[in-house]
Amino acid sequence: MAEDRQQALKDRTRYEPAEVEPRVLERWLAAGYFHAEPDGNADENYSIAIPPPNITGALHMGHALNASIQDVLIRMHRMQGVRTKWIFGTDHAGIATQTQVEKQLEKEGLAKEELGREEFERRVWEWREQYGRTIVEQFQRLGASCDYQDERFTLDEGYVRAVMHVFKVLHDRGLIYRDNYLVNWDPGTRSAISDLEVEDREVTDTLYYVDYPFADGDGAITVATVTWPF
Repeated sequence: MAEDRQQALKDRTRYEPAEVEPRVLERWLAAGYFHAEPDGNADENYSIAIPPPNITGALHMGHALNASIQDVLIRMHRMQGVRTKWIFGTDHAGIATQTQVEKQLEKEGLAKEELGREEFERRVWEWREQYGRTIVEQFQRLGASCDYQDERFTLDEGYVRAVMHVFKVLHDRGLIYRDNYLVNWDPGTRSAISDLEVEDREVTDTLYYVDYPFADGDGAITVATVTWPF
């Protein structure tokens, strides 16, 4: 078997990464090179929590660039003998994922209202199982040396409990607070969405000033507004 393999290598005229890299990664994972248990003090440890990619589909070039930079830092510290851990996780991205599932239902001639809450939630989890796994496999295909043994998903029970605990502690310390503020409201999903989900458009419109006079006639409150897109 070894002789046949050596002969096959001699007969090749070019390097085939698609054939070689999966075998190398398999050996890395089997040996547990990427897994590290926390121990010692802060100076003896180095970790990066990967910004969880959304499960709205496959990875893109931005993910590849970000992962490559982090992988360089992780491997450098690992080679320096530092206990190193690249924490891997995937994000739920609720509104964005919901939009993708709704588009899928639309192709089937269905709407989430027809399915009901439980069935729609089941379809969302199906989407997560499909694309969440795709993202993991893509990171591995890149050779990213994440700690896949400790993979986390943002809706894992333990993860949610930890987040709730930290938010409670920070709130009790007065470091975070709840207040009223402007949000991006999406009339389609009937929910607030992130700035990243907003489609910016430049339009030419007329700015109107509307005076709301006080009841005693002494002054007024002026509000500026435009007509678009109403």
